[in-house]
Amino acid sequence: MKAAQRGKPGAKQRWRPGRPDRGGFTLIEIMVVMVILVIGILPLAMVQTRARQEVRQSDRFTQAITLAQEQLEQMKGQGFGNAAADSGIVGQVNWESSVTLDAFGLERLEVEVTWQDVQGDRSMVLADMISVR
Repeated sequence: MKAAQRGKPGAKQRWRPGRPDRGGFTLIEIMVVMVILVIGILPLAMVQTRARQEVRQSDRFTQAITLAQEQLEQMKGQGFGNAAADSGIVGQVNWESSVTLDAFGLERLEVEVTWQDVQGDRSMVLADMISVR
């Protein structure tokens, strides 16, 4: 009868030497799961780091271009003959403006902004023209 019950569901199984009948995971199974998790999570951590760098770079670029636009508009608002060269630092962005007479009745206004980036020093120049009214 014992041999007939061996294959049936719910029947008690015999104890086998070398293999305890305890629930749980072996150390090898846990190590395999850990390796799989590390392989899956490591690229996500690298993407997160790169995304932070990109956000920081774009933030500096946005600050620089906004500052250059503001300074250029301020110079244009002063009008022909009144715009003057100036410079300054806002946050981590340096700016310098210049005014040159291009032709009779025409001035060229330039604003150059510079800032530090992961790739080194970066700069940008915005320019516009104003004329006698």
